[in-house]
Amino acid sequence: MGENLRRVRRITQMRFGASEPVDTYAQTYARLDAAIASTAARQDILRSQVRAAWEVMRHYSAVTRSYGTRLKALEAVIADEQLAGGQTVDLATTARRMHELAARIEATARHHFEVVRAKESRVEELMQKLTSSKSQLKLAQTAEDHQNRLRALEAAGEQDPLVLGRNRSDHELRDAARLAREAEALAGLKGGWS
Repeated sequence: MGENLRRVRRITQMRFGASEPVDTYAQTYARLDAAIASTAARQDILRSQVRAAWEVMRHYSAVTRSYGTRLKALEAVIADEQLAGGQTVDLATTARRMHELAARIEATARHHFEVVRAKESRVEELMQKLTSSKSQLKLAQTAEDHQNRLRALEAAGEQDPLVLGRNRSDHELRDAARLAREAEALAGLKGGWS
């Protein structure tokens, strides 16, 4: 797979000229940073919307309770028949309508709060995925950097005069040189060398 990719790159470079090497990590970092900034701005807006929707819902819950209390008090007065018949029906009808209207508005406010809260949750989830992707990209870049360093050490070891001057059948020396390169590469992977 890797050889095919290199062959395609060589053919493309021969046909279209050598192109500047593209730093895909930097471009991806830039896109991730832009997405994170945009998502953070959206989070701030949604936090404000959630707070406002919460306050509206709380207000209409209190209004509904208040109309419910008034309706119960009116029904208690009607039960005692302290008001004239026509006046009683008008007040009871008005009180029920006001309570029902307040309950519908409260339900609408509650639904709006839940919708805005769900949006905020999705944006928080997106932010977590973006930051996780950025961390994974950093790890991938670090791993690639260390692989490149390992390849450079292997190439340097193959050109080392100490190794080249010896007899190729000297397995012990070649193994020692290989182990030294691997140890240096491992130290680089673990962050011991920079």
